Amino acid sequence: METIARISVLPLASRDVERVWGGQRLAPGAPQPVGERWLAYDENPVSGGPFAGRRLAEALEELGGEFIGSVPFERYGLELPLLVKFLDTAEWLSVQVHPDDAYAHAAEAGTGFHGKTEAWYVLEGEGEVVYGLEHPADAATVRQAALDGSLWPMLHRERVQAGQVVFVPAGTVHALGPGLLLYEVQQRSDLTYRLYDYGRPRELHLEKGLAVSRLDPTPIPSPQPSGSVLLASSAFVLERHAVQGACRLQAPEESFLLVTPISGSLGWAQGSLGWGETLMVGAGKGLELSGEGVVLAAYVPSPQRLEQFPAAVRV
Repeated sequence: METIARISVLPLASRDVERVWGGQRLAPGAPQPVGERWLAYDENPVSGGPFAGRRLAEALEELGGEFIGSVPFERYGLELPLLVKFLDTAEWLSVQVHPDDAYAHAAEAGTGFHGKTEAWYVLEGEGEVVYGLEHPADAATVRQAALDGSLWPMLHRERVQAGQVVFVPAGTVHALGPGLLLYEVQQRSDLTYRLYDYGRPRELHLEKGLAVSRLDPTPIPSPQPSGSVLLASSAFVLERHAVQGACRLQAPEESFLLVTPISGSLGWAQGSLGWGETLMVGAGKGLELSGEGVVLAAYVPSPQRLEQFPAAVRV
């Protein structure tokens, strides 16, 4: 059996999550629409190796901070601080907002969740998203509009298309429109405050939502890719790698690396690597890939590494 000290990569099993707005692309024929596939989450099982069948959280407890990396370990301890997923939107998602770390740790401490900054990479489709407000407004005005159904004209909408990256920092009022298939990387959190839900019979969270929202126009950041780096933030760095033949990806010394195939036919040491089958590479460890395809990769950077990126790619 492979010893713990020699483990450099953990293959992760995914889990599907039903959503009222979900489509049929993630789980064709499913009785209920599947809107999300959680690819990397510390409650997901490990799918191979000595930890096969055990929750990732259990594996990380044994592998320790050296595997996770010094930066995420010092901030968050022995947990995976990022969540990676696919989303399939057949209908509009609720107009929503997420808190930052400070608010989450103070007001939602019992949940164990952090704040939620996220980024989308559009895999397929073309459609609209809500991103901020058209004009500045005060909380009382937004609250009344949410209650009486007049909020929609106050929201700023933009079109997005395949290959586009959208960074959504905590506090941004946002919503995904129908017809999109996306990769999302986010801080480990399921804290979502709904501001508007098109009359669906679901709870709104106006008090908390308005407490954390930026109630003004919020231009979508436009990071300029630098090499493989699509964007760099204090929460995570997102990379895109095209694999042609043999390719080695290296996790930073200070952080794990989450690697997710989004196209092509790829393999690694334990066999083939299918669409969305995500690998967690230990801090400072390498991953050998073969075949042809594209992967997205995410990690938590140190402040020093973040400062080394060109300003145009930082958000």
